[in-house]
Amino acid sequence: MTYAGIDNGLDGGIVVLDEFGGIVAKAVMPTRKTGKGGERIVDAMELYELFGLFPEAVIAAEPAGIISAGIKAVASTAHSWGVVRAVLEIRRRRWEPIPAQRWQKVMMPGRKPGETKAAALESVRRLWPGERWLATPRSKKPHDGLIDAALIAEYARRARL
Repeated sequence: MTYAGIDNGLDGGIVVLDEFGGIVAKAVMPTRKTGKGGERIVDAMELYELFGLFPEAVIAAEPAGIISAGIKAVASTAHSWGVVRAVLEIRRRRWEPIPAQRWQKVMMPGRKPGETKAAALESVRRLWPGERWLATPRSKKPHDGLIDAALIAEYARRARL
């Protein structure tokens, strides 16, 4: 059994774990640019192909939530969530929506408000020491989407969704 965690959004990520919590695969959310404006959107076709690589994975996805970053950010997150859901449905994949508050409470117990990113990084470093959380080999800082996706997948694995 494998477990896939999806951190929704343009800067999200996808991490697949085996039944023992070992990392099988990880990828930043695939995106592409649209038209002349160059706006990024989730690449549904690439996402479709990616989900085809792990047909047996139980998928836990963080749905679009309430964010306070403005109407454009809310619309982008909602659009990304719609694409992720549509691809999962077209693939006829079993998936569970896991709100951020639920997985964070379990995977980062005792975290203080405003310390989510630091607590998440600390958690993945404890769970997977030596793993690099960079989006690309040239990246300098850990990718929040990959980190959150790994913790979502581990939450699903522990909960045996």
